[in-house]
Amino acid sequence: MTPRRLAGALGVVAPPIAAAIILIAGLLTPGYDPLARTISRLAEPGLPAATAVELAIGLVGISSLALAMTLGPGSTGGRALLAIAGAALLLAAAIRLDPTSARATTEHRLATTIAMVTLSGAPLAFARSLGRRAGWAAYGRASFGVGAAEVGMMLVGLALLPTSFAEWGAWERCFLALPMAWMVLVSARLLSARRMEPMFSSTAESSSWASKVSADDTMKAIAASHSNRGE
Repeated sequence: MTPRRLAGALGVVAPPIAAAIILIAGLLTPGYDPLARTISRLAEPGLPAATAVELAIGLVGISSLALAMTLGPGSTGGRALLAIAGAALLLAAAIRLDPTSARATTEHRLATTIAMVTLSGAPLAFARSLGRRAGWAAYGRASFGVGAAEVGMMLVGLALLPTSFAEWGAWERCFLALPMAWMVLVSARLLSARRMEPMFSSTAESSSWASKVSADDTMKAIAASHSNRGE
C-alpha cells in the first residue's frame, strides 16, 4: 500500500474507531455524564477505560500527521495545521488530565486547546486549494462550510464561558465531530484518487503548463516544416 493510500485509509477509519472507543469508555466509566464532562475526563488515572481513550486520541493524532504529509503541496498552511493538530493530539494522549497534578492538567489542556484550534482551521485552509482542483470543487465548498461552522462553534463556546452553562461535554463533542467528519470525507476521496502529485495544483498553473507545451509543439512543427522545405 502506497503512503497516500495508507494515509487515506487511516483518515477514513481512525475517527469512527476513536468515536466508538470513547462511546464505550463512557458507558464503562461509573458516574460519567457525556453531556457535562469532556472526553479527557475518561482518561484520568485510575479509570477503567483510560488507556483505551488515550489510544483513541493518539490514533486520530497519527492519522492527522499522515494526512498532513500526503495531501499534496496545494496548501502549505493546511498541512501545517494538520501536522500541529496531530502532534498536539499525541501530546494530549501522552499527558493525562490528572486532578492531583496541576502541571499535568495544564499541559494536557494546552495540548487539547492547540489541537482543537488547528483542527478547526485546517478545513478553511484547504478550502481554496480543494476548490481549484477538477473533481474536488464540492470538497472545497464542504471544507469551507466545516471551517465556518467550527469558527461559529468556537465563538459560541467563548460566549458561554462567563455563563452558568454546564454542558461542555456536549459542546466539545459537537465541536470535534465536524473536523472528524471532514477528515473522513477528504480521506475517502484521497483513497479513491488515481494520482496524488497534481491533486492540489491550481487551474492557473495547469493552464500555464498546457500553453507552454502547446507553444513548444508549435515551434517544433514550424522548424520541421522549414527543414523539410530546405530552408
